[in-house]
Amino acid sequence: MKRRKGFIELDDYRYIVAKELPLSFAAESVHKTLINLEYVNVDKTLKVIQVSSALTGEGKTSLLINLAYVLKERGKKVLTVDLDLRRPKIHRVFDVANEHGLTEYLAGKITREQLIRVDDVTGIHYVLSGEKTVAVTNILEATKLKEFFEEIRKEYDYILVDAPPVLAVSDALYISKLSDGILYVIAQDFAKKNDIKEAVQTLKRADANILGAVLTRVKLKSKSYKYYYNYED
Repeated sequence: MKRRKGFIELDDYRYIVAKELPLSFAAESVHKTLINLEYVNVDKTLKVIQVSSALTGEGKTSLLINLAYVLKERGKKVLTVDLDLRRPKIHRVFDVANEHGLTEYLAGKITREQLIRVDDVTGIHYVLSGEKTVAVTNILEATKLKEFFEEIRKEYDYILVDAPPVLAVSDALYISKLSDGILYVIAQDFAKKNDIKEAVQTLKRADANILGAVLTRVKLKSKSYKYYYNYED
């Protein structure tokens, strides 16, 4: 994680700030995001939550991994799924090769037991994207993928899906058909207002359920925020 004066930037998505700096402002923000999700999910119908953004580099993978860690610490059974098939990152988070993933599973090369793994350090359950393919749309529309999601819904409290940026490719729209709702990540002073609006409108046209927006790369000007952020130093 990079630190700058009055600024929290989770550029290194391999760094789980909720684990390493549990008293930081960034970690507290993750907890508040989950509290807001619980308010939205009072009837427990939201299981598959897609995390996406308008553009690349807005911190969606960092948010997803930190949410997964906090949920796991709260006793929830959570699975992270990398459906960013063009630019996958989950394997880098757990420092493993991007193999034995969804593309291999859907091709019948591995079993479901080989597909779902557990990280030894964090205890997070995860599914990798697998070897790259040019048939991304075919994979996202595959009946076997839909059946897989129906199965894991029965086994996990939450499934967090890392999805590509909305404006980069149409993949996020296909993934929204598998999810119950979308957490829309917006990096402060990064994406332009027109980009943010266009992405939201694109999701709405696809009848996607936008649960809310999470602001990342927030500049902290308040003294109280700075005090909280440095509390455990």
